[in-house]
Amino acid sequence: MINSREKGKRFERKMANIWRNMFGGEVERSSFASKKLDDMGVDLTNTDPYNLQLKAHERSINIHDILEAMPKDNNYNVVIHKRNHQEPIAALHLSDFLEMVEMLKANHLQ
Repeated sequence: MINSREKGKRFERKMANIWRNMFGGEVERSSFASKKLDDMGVDLTNTDPYNLQLKAHERSINIHDILEAMPKDNNYNVVIHKRNHQEPIAALHLSDFLEMVEMLKANHLQ
């Protein structure tokens, strides 16, 4: 039987490694590094300008509720959801997505 808690930890470690490899920095699991962030629904530290909540669940999750519970700061709140044998997806508020697209266009990075 799969231990869902261990599955979640593995997903957090995998995403921390991906973030470190792509962007560098001292990315750590917040359950290890910052109880305050962990309590606010942020799973990885040092991922500015993003707050990342990572979910490895087979059942549907309420992304809206998760986003609303995340910090109200200057970072973009993103929920990354993974199901078995499927590529993870990222969800964020439309206004944040449009702001990022606007920045890409303004900097000719589209």
